Amino acid sequence: MDTQSTRTHKFMLTSLSCLAVLVMSTGGCDTEELEATPPELEEAAAPTADDAPLVSETPDQIQGLAPVGFDEERQLYDYDRDADGYSDYAESLDGTDMNDPRSNAALDDAPEPDGLQADFPDGDCRSGFEHAGPRLCISEELAPQRRYFRAANFCRRRHSTVCSYEDLTYLYLNTDDDEYYNPKNKWIGNMVDDNQALCGNRSIDYDNDPDWRDFEGVCDKFDRRRFWCCHDDDQGGGGW
Repeated sequence: MDTQSTRTHKFMLTSLSCLAVLVMSTGGCDTEELEATPPELEEAAAPTADDAPLVSETPDQIQGLAPVGFDEERQLYDYDRDADGYSDYAESLDGTDMNDPRSNAALDDAPEPDGLQADFPDGDCRSGFEHAGPRLCISEELAPQRRYFRAANFCRRRHSTVCSYEDLTYLYLNTDDDEYYNPKNKWIGNMVDDNQALCGNRSIDYDNDPDWRDFEGVCDKFDRRRFWCCHDDDQGGGGW
């Protein structure tokens, strides 16, 4: 085979190799000869067991740990390897360290040391409300089904508002009562567009269920839904 034929043959082989790679990749390919990825780079790129959240389709004990809850949306049992109250999956979504009990959403958002935070006195909840964390009061019972504008009136007449996304997020992060305030199919204040209000579209089934990060949807304000009323704990007085 002459020199020109040899070059053409090598070019065709290299191009065929490139096509094979393009089937699996959106990247381009040079007509230079392809080299295999060094084994040490492949090993470095592969995730380790400690990087992946511990989950299971069955409620088995894994590494001596029992599941902390069952996620309805994902149909998976969640585990908490560092025992900080936040499941591995929740921490993987937050970007906190699932193996370090000092790294989680609650500690990251903790107030500044004394002297640097506002000095608010503790307040009381109105009659018919209870504390949900140190700064929030929530109605002790779900209100009956109402269209959204009626829900807003119902709460305002009780010196409160329909519990908002901010209220419920605060509750989920600052209490152990998450499962008692499942937002799915409930009204969440406020109006977000013409005839549209926030509503819950995911279940929160246990404390620090990962769905607290994304539990809101948009619903027609003429729907009938149940809801909670909320007020700041320093408003005091009054009642249902």
